[in-house]
Amino acid sequence: MSDKVEKDEFSGTDTTGHEWDGIKELDTPMPRWWLWTMYGTIIWAIGYWIVMPAWPLVSSYTAGFLGYSSRGSLEQELAEATEALATDRAALVTLELSAVKNNDQLYQFALRGGKSAFAVN
Repeated sequence: MSDKVEKDEFSGTDTTGHEWDGIKELDTPMPRWWLWTMYGTIIWAIGYWIVMPAWPLVSSYTAGFLGYSSRGSLEQELAEATEALATDRAALVTLELSAVKNNDQLYQFALRGGKSAFAVN
C-alpha cells in the first residue's frame, strides 16, 4: 500500500494514496446536489425540533411551537368514536334479544362486537 498522493492519469484527479490490488482510490468531492440535500435535511430536522414535540424531559416532553400532541388527538378520536357508538350500545342493553335480531343495524353492530371480542379472547 502506497501513501504517496499522485494524479490519476485518466481523470486527472488526485488520489488519496490508498491502493489495493493495483486499484487506486480517487479523492473526488461529493456531488453538489448531495451536499445540498444533506444540508436541507439538517435544516428540516432543526425546524422539526422547534415546531413539533421532540425533547423528553423528566416527567413530560417539550410541547413544540405548535403544541401538537399525538396523545391528545388520540384521546379526542377515541371520545368521538365512543360517542358515536353510545346509542347502539344503549339500545343493546335495553332491548330484548329478539328485538335486536329484528333490527338489522343493531344486529350487525352486535355481530361485529362479538367477532371482535371473540378474536381478542
